[in-house]
Amino acid sequence: MGRLKEFRKYVDHELDKMENADRKNSAIVHLYGVSLAATMIAKKRGGLIRSFPRWR
Repeated sequence: MGRLKEFRKYVDHELDKMENADRKNSAIVHLYGVSLAATMIAKKRGGLIRSFPRWR
């Protein structure tokens, strides 16, 4: 399994553990914003960030 798929599986698992629906929704919106910001930074730098450190 690739690192991205492994990371998505981990994030989904953590989100699924959240019982409060409002907090879960806020977490999803926050993650979307972080992803968007990372994409914008990568585009400004001229490419994707490929050498990010292991998250585990």
